[in-house]
Amino acid sequence: MRVVIAAAGTGGHINPGIAIANKIKKEEKNTEVLFIGTDYGLEKDLVPRAGFHLKTIQAHGLSKKITIENLKNILQTIKSISQAKKILKEFSPDIVIGTGGYICGPVVLAAKKLKIPTLLHESNAFPRISCKKTSNKSRYSISSF
Repeated sequence: MRVVIAAAGTGGHINPGIAIANKIKKEEKNTEVLFIGTDYGLEKDLVPRAGFHLKTIQAHGLSKKITIENLKNILQTIKSISQAKKILKEFSPDIVIGTGGYICGPVVLAAKKLKIPTLLHESNAFPRISCKKTSNKSRYSISSF
């Protein structure tokens, strides 16, 4: 089995992703796991330290304020869907798992465009916008509350 886990930003999203990856590897020894994140979040340290490969895209968290910086982030996040599609095509996963955070939007949308099954795990009591917006695009959704 081949699994992609989208996790970025904080340990609250990355650590559940690592826990899911470890459980899958324990149950299915031959599973290949690839994380998709950014090169500026905690995932750049936590994922390799846990023994998993990380590919990066240029997604960003978005603010509700209208600023030039936020407009740039919106455009870059839209472009990151193509970056995610390229990674998914190369890796050819059986499933894509999103564990919350801004990285889920582009990765889950790219997976849906490629007809790859998706699953969302949101460990926050109140899902943030990227999980809310992609949950209706995901075949499965898990929440820990």
